[in-house]
Amino acid sequence: MTEPGNDAVSRRDLMTRLAAMTLLGSATLVMGKADAAGHTMPDGMAYPPSDPELFAQINAVLQRTEAIWNAQEWWRLPEEIWDREDPTPIYVAEELYNVMIGWETLDRYIFPPKKGLDAFRWGYSKLFVKYLAPGVALALYDHWFEIQIKAPPPINTPRHGFDRVLSIYNLREDGWRQSLYAQCPLGPDTYTRRMAEKLVGDDWDEFYKDVKSKDVKDPRLK
Repeated sequence: MTEPGNDAVSRRDLMTRLAAMTLLGSATLVMGKADAAGHTMPDGMAYPPSDPELFAQINAVLQRTEAIWNAQEWWRLPEEIWDREDPTPIYVAEELYNVMIGWETLDRYIFPPKKGLDAFRWGYSKLFVKYLAPGVALALYDHWFEIQIKAPPPINTPRHGFDRVLSIYNLREDGWRQSLYAQCPLGPDTYTRRMAEKLVGDDWDEFYKDVKSKDVKDPRLK
């Protein structure tokens, strides 16, 4: 354990811990790919099939959600997407320490962004749905967002992010309504690795195939 005020030792200790976390994350990834039967799921593993009818219905709700966000009309979300009949809706936002429960908190969170958001774009993919009970469904999907806030440079630089999301929907007379929205971000080391993977160009596979087909060998090696 380091002594308070010993900055040099503290920095060394911090860097050692970060390096260990990175190595542990890499080892977990390798083990996950080598043994899918374990508790670690390999990257890219496909979800099991969803009920086709339920999938189509929830997918339609998410399409409306995407359209509302991208039209910059997020004030429509509480009335058109969320279940106003549920007295205790739940919103788990990745950027907040506390979970938001109840309409007083959710309405205050959703409406003010017009004052701070300059532009926001949202999308989703890899949707999986299942019934939890009659009239109650769970949705699991990936989502991404691009955001620019109203602030002086460089704070207003556009940013990108991505998460996994868990949502719960209740079936009402006018269709499925969301009662829980929970962002499930990756851990810091896993998120950093995944971000680095996402930055690779779409033409990498073609480039890699071309490189390997040439079978270039270092003439200095025998």
